[in-house]
Amino acid sequence: MKARKPTIFLIIVLTVFFVMNVSFLSWAQNNNQSSTTNEYKDETNGLTFQIPEGINLYTTENPGPLASQISMDAPYIFVNPAFTEENINVKITENISENDLADFKKMLEDNPSQPLPGYRRISVRTIKIGTDKNKTAIEHIFIMQGNILGKLRQVVFVNNGRGFIFTCATAVDRFDNANQQFFQRVFDSMVFK
Repeated sequence: MKARKPTIFLIIVLTVFFVMNVSFLSWAQNNNQSSTTNEYKDETNGLTFQIPEGINLYTTENPGPLASQISMDAPYIFVNPAFTEENINVKITENISENDLADFKKMLEDNPSQPLPGYRRISVRTIKIGTDKNKTAIEHIFIMQGNILGKLRQVVFVNNGRGFIFTCATAVDRFDNANQQFFQRVFDSMVFK
């Protein structure tokens, strides 16, 4: 693996949520555009998951007010319309291997502080996700200052040679409930092909 790949991957992972233009998320709060089903199948990336009740999913097929943020590299954003800063932003990177995933975890472990506003790492660990708990992922939980003092949970995994970065974010005081009622439900429902 080239030395710059983990660095670029880390930069993308740590900045994805806070470089977004939150004004689009605020607009999404009052927009009823969402998936018409509670299951989303991404045939291209070999991934199926459930959309938790009350959550809007914006995709390449249905970008709604987030069209400027949706692309093939950022194909979906989940938004809680009751609190738009509570969302999951997804990025996909091509040509990522399980070895890259292990290198990413080691890099996070070896660098407990990051040059980001108010960054404070909570944990880095390996977890299993999916309906069968058959997919290895790296979970990175941290606090940082954005539009709000946020607590973020990044779940990074590889499927079909692509790196998936699910950045789950909300206010610090809302995190435990959001993680249980929203974020974890997405990961527990995943089916990989």
